[in-house]
Amino acid sequence: MPKSLTREIRHDVEDALEDVAKSLHKAADNLSDDAERAVAEAAKSLRAATEALARKTPAPVKDVARKAAEEAKAHPVATTAAVLTAAAALIGLLAARRGKAE
Repeated sequence: MPKSLTREIRHDVEDALEDVAKSLHKAADNLSDDAERAVAEAAKSLRAATEALARKTPAPVKDVARKAAEEAKAHPVATTAAVLTAAAALIGLLAARRGKAE
């Protein structure tokens, strides 16, 4: 994958993650009737980001992703641990980035 496409996809994913994080943060702050709406907005943002990423992803990358999904189904416990670790890392990166911006 060319570096420019990789950079573009990375920026798209970062933007989408920030949108999702903002929506989820809003939901956590407003634990009321609005929380359900905020969570729905986060899900919608995540779905849109996924669809945009899928449109831009070359076929060989989709094949690798498909194989990864098969491995994840074959090893659910290890996959869960990996996903939680990755989520914690992303949250840490977003927090660090937010801290530098302020």
